[in-house]
Amino acid sequence: MPDDYHALASPSSAHRVLNCANALAMEKGQPDGSSKAADLGTDKHELLSMCLAFSKDAETYLGHVLKKGHAVDKSFAADVQTVVSNVRDRIANYEAQGCAVTVEIEQDVPVSQITGEEGATGRADIVLIISWPDGHATTDVIDAKFGYQEVDAENNPQGMMYGHGALQKFGLVEDFKEITIVIEQPLRTGNEWTLTVEDLEAWVSDARPKFEKAILIHKLVGERALKEEDFAPSEKTCMWCKAKAVCPALLARVEAITESDFETLEPIPVDLIPIEKLGPKFAELELVEDWIKAVRARIELEMFAGRKVPGVKVVAGKRGNRSWANDEEAETMMKGFRLKLEQMYSFKLLGPKPILEALKDQPRRLKKIEALIVQPEGKPHVVLDSDKRPAIEIKPVEDGFETVDDSEDIDSLC
Repeated sequence: MPDDYHALASPSSAHRVLNCANALAMEKGQPDGSSKAADLGTDKHELLSMCLAFSKDAETYLGHVLKKGHAVDKSFAADVQTVVSNVRDRIANYEAQGCAVTVEIEQDVPVSQITGEEGATGRADIVLIISWPDGHATTDVIDAKFGYQEVDAENNPQGMMYGHGALQKFGLVEDFKEITIVIEQPLRTGNEWTLTVEDLEAWVSDARPKFEKAILIHKLVGERALKEEDFAPSEKTCMWCKAKAVCPALLARVEAITESDFETLEPIPVDLIPIEKLGPKFAELELVEDWIKAVRARIELEMFAGRKVPGVKVVAGKRGNRSWANDEEAETMMKGFRLKLEQMYSFKLLGPKPILEALKDQPRRLKKIEALIVQPEGKPHVVLDSDKRPAIEIKPVEDGFETVDDSEDIDSLC
């Protein structure tokens, strides 16, 4: 399979396509843009594959430059090593129970049986085929995520597509009973979900008509107008959509949330919004913020490609920080000036993450250094009631202060 191959209804787009039937059609012809985060994730996946394929630790590749141009440093390696270590521990745990484990890395698995797109495949990061002593088999589909966005394993359509693809690819050899979807993120542990093969087949039966509808709508672009009821804008559905900046349904949703009309400049009512209405507004803020970012990014893409966008222009930004044109030449000159080392260089102690990784095989030293680590509590912030984290009690600011009746003073000023 070529490196640039990408299924139309790919596993990574599954949530978007299953929820918005117009998603594929809307994205047709839209530019990909550029994403530093995506390139970073691609390079971390490359390093992960190298470590598992050649039984190496991530720090073995310090200084190595990966496909998207990132050089492996200690922080980069530590992120990847967390996933590498977790995968190795998982394999060792199965083997300790008498299981035989087959490891498949960067495995292309079929998904055409789910989407209806002929020859479509998805590339799973890691597939473990576990043969148990009693003769039955299970499989773990491990998806590594290196972004800041938390991803849940439960009911994860991307993982279920990989799981069903693995079942199709290896089912003739093994008698599979269960599929476990594992999401590996460096700062999150225990994120996995197990379902039976029967439950997975039931999900496929429900998902296939939705994929087929989205692919058919994509095929008919230009012949059939998109229907309003086939749009379903939401924060999660629109998050990675390439058409986000130009989607009429998303614009309508933003206008409804903000109670604004971006095509008119009518007077704004002076009545304050009742506090009880702010909660529902808060639930939609990230969708609005994502839309704003998408519009800004699309305008920049057009302008930097030399195309005109009425109402905006490109100007020079703030100049960057000063730096040496040639570090070696500057260093030689400063030594000739007989400057002291502390005047020329700055030394900074590495943080706990790479140090803990370096000491992982030295438990006595690891225990001592861990005693020196502190981690401040997270700053309180507002989330939706549906968030799984427990609420914390906030003491009103006025608590503990003596109440003063200054109404007479206020009256004297009016």
